[in-house]
Amino acid sequence: MSFYRLIYFIHKHVLFITLFSFSPFFSICQDYDTKLELLNLSITGISYAGYQTELDFNPATVKLGLWKYTKYFGQLVNNGTHYILKIPITNNYGNIELRFFLKLSGKSKTLVHMALDTAKIPIASLSTYQKETKDLILDFKKKFYWEQYQKVLDTKTDEAHKLSKKYRKISRKSANTKEGSRILENLLAINREIEKLKKLQLALLI
Repeated sequence: MSFYRLIYFIHKHVLFITLFSFSPFFSICQDYDTKLELLNLSITGISYAGYQTELDFNPATVKLGLWKYTKYFGQLVNNGTHYILKIPITNNYGNIELRFFLKLSGKSKTLVHMALDTAKIPIASLSTYQKETKDLILDFKKKFYWEQYQKVLDTKTDEAHKLSKKYRKISRKSANTKEGSRILENLLAINREIEKLKKLQLALLI
């Protein structure tokens, strides 16, 4: 089934991540986990069984990540009070369209609430697709955090490259200067951050 090839991730462990950046321009102190709350989602007065999880980023950032994530396999529609994610799949009953309802709430952090629209789902497949709701929201969260770490990683890598060039330029004259020592110290600190970020991303791929 094509949907299973797209949504394959079932994350079974909780990973606590805390990273403090030495840079005055960038800092990350986010907790990644796979905690889900089984919570019904009300859409136009109808209650749908779903899941809710929290992301340590504001709704605008999460919204952008959601659009980027879903464009590869589905269509995300803004319905005003909520979003509808449409995913075409093929199963034993032929071609059907899965529809998921989503709501984002919060300010500095975001609650993502997702539920399956069961209106056109065959009863025999209902339990299977209810499980896919869980897999889908966790897969989005994992990939979203990976992308956020990559953004910081790109910034830090560029910063390290610039400092390295500056240090080489100074060291040609004299390596034993206060400025040279300060730059080297900052460069080593940034390289440590880069290694932490790489480990965080690697943990997300497990």
